[in-house]
Amino acid sequence: METAAQLKTQLLETLQQMHQTLDQQRWRRMPALRQQVMTLFERYCLLETQAAELAETKRLLRDGFGQLLARRQQRAAELEKKMAQHRENKEGVLAYSMMALLTEQS
Repeated sequence: METAAQLKTQLLETLQQMHQTLDQQRWRRMPALRQQVMTLFERYCLLETQAAELAETKRLLRDGFGQLLARRQQRAAELEKKMAQHRENKEGVLAYSMMALLTEQS
């Protein structure tokens, strides 16, 4: 039978896996890992008898998810910036091509 301490260790390891998954940009794994964290946390809540330890675990999870969200938002902003640069560069190439075409016709 699992103990609360073992479940807490599994929770923190799964949260760490989520961070690694984000680093590796393996987005499709995130929902399954999130579900695993929720399932482990439900089992942990049933076994943990000390309120202080439960509160500490909740804080750790809240902080961990907060960091994940912040990192994900940062990556989304970086991707948006790269896409904007790509659009600008593509529009510049298009304008250059049109100018070259017009000068050839003259």
